[in-house]
Amino acid sequence: MRKTKLPVVLEPEEAQILLKQPNKRYPTGLRNKTIMSLMLHCGLRLSETCNLKPGNINLTKGKLRIESGKGNKDRDLAIPEYLIDLLNTWRKKRPKSNYFFPTLKGKKISGRYIQQMVKRYSQKAGIAKNITPHTLRHSYATQYYKQTKDIETLRRILG
Repeated sequence: MRKTKLPVVLEPEEAQILLKQPNKRYPTGLRNKTIMSLMLHCGLRLSETCNLKPGNINLTKGKLRIESGKGNKDRDLAIPEYLIDLLNTWRKKRPKSNYFFPTLKGKKISGRYIQQMVKRYSQKAGIAKNITPHTLRHSYATQYYKQTKDIETLRRILG
């Protein structure tokens, strides 16, 4: 019998420390904090984060539309109340682009950049675990399940 390795997850305290790392005074710091917050509190995949369009985010309704992630199924997610301000601040400061999280020149941000950024901030935060963007998704799923014990809804949210 093969042993399945449990995924690395962040404790809530570690997640808070991680999200304090980016300096919001700078456009990239604000963007990076917003990216990590969204991945950590909505369980987004790396590709879904890179491909997110401004039209997919409805801050008045607190809804986020993920267009055909895996399995070509669109899904709608509720944006946690505490993320609305952060997303709003980023929306006002972001460069003109077809993407919600572009580079400063308005190009599509690369998954590789986000991977390196997450690693850099986790090292800066002094987190000994090997943290990747997927770790943020696992952390979201773990927290959600601990709070609700509702595996079906979690499966729908994660797509």
